[in-house]
Amino acid sequence: MADSFGTLIKDIQEDVHTIIHGEIELVKAELIPQAKSAGLGAGLFGGAGYLAMVGLGLLFMGVGFGCAWFYSGVCGLGWAPAAFLGFVTGAVLALLVAGALALLGKAQLKFGPPQAAIDSVNESVAAVRDSVQTTTKQIAERPLVARRDQSAG
Repeated sequence: MADSFGTLIKDIQEDVHTIIHGEIELVKAELIPQAKSAGLGAGLFGGAGYLAMVGLGLLFMGVGFGCAWFYSGVCGLGWAPAAFLGFVTGAVLALLVAGALALLGKAQLKFGPPQAAIDSVNESVAAVRDSVQTTTKQIAERPLVARRDQSAG
């Protein structure tokens, strides 16, 4: 009788151990792709920041001077107002590119909870609960003390 209780408890411990390790592996399998996506999104945000800074500098210089030449030649503005409008145009272009990259990075950071792992854990908890209830009923049905043979007495 004691051996059957000990075996039963040992089996329960092994089952719980197996279930827990299985759940951990499922969570890992579900979260690793999300972590990779988050890393990609963070990299895109970093790229957006870097390109925004480089782009601002280069566009201020190149596009600013190009637009200043256009504004002064075509629009008939003086050199100072043409240079000012040229640099503003360059800044707007750089900020548009940075905004587009930031939106791409934000789209990569959207992910939800590990739903398959949550569902599996809920199923495992229900299975363990049912097993404990069944085992409790089986134990309650067994006599705690073995009866002696009445004829031997």
